[in-house]
Amino acid sequence: MPVATAPAEVGRAPSPVRLPERARPPLRVVEPPRRRRPRPSIRRTAIASIALVAGSLLTVAGADAYLTQGQVRLTRLQQQLGKELGRHHDLEAKVAQLSNPSAVVSAAQQHGLQAPGQVTDLPLATTATTGPAGSAVSPTPSTPSPSVQSAAPSAGPR
Repeated sequence: MPVATAPAEVGRAPSPVRLPERARPPLRVVEPPRRRRPRPSIRRTAIASIALVAGSLLTVAGADAYLTQGQVRLTRLQQQLGKELGRHHDLEAKVAQLSNPSAVVSAAQQHGLQAPGQVTDLPLATTATTGPAGSAVSPTPSTPSPSVQSAAPSAGPR
């Protein structure tokens, strides 16, 4: 087997230009690059996490207590509203009963008042008013109503 041989003239790279010793800049030791931010320790991270969880739990417990207090107050106000609505309905029924005309007449008779023999309506206005077409309309006097029945004493509201 033939052996490969190198050519007789080997090309060499040109040698660098050397500066004289005085023109060379002085050499110095370079420090390794500093870390930009130190890594947080596991202990510090755990403490921060536990504090965050505990604070969150306390906040939730406080909010729950606040809502429960509001619900108790709302229930109390709803009960009071129910009582007041019942009282309101009772008073409305009493007003309706007392404003009944027969109840008013009987109460008046118990106090010694008598029903009138004749009732007369009074006219509403004495000045002329304008009608829809702009014509003057004079007020019409009310005709007296037939005599009202004489009120017989009643035993009470019907």
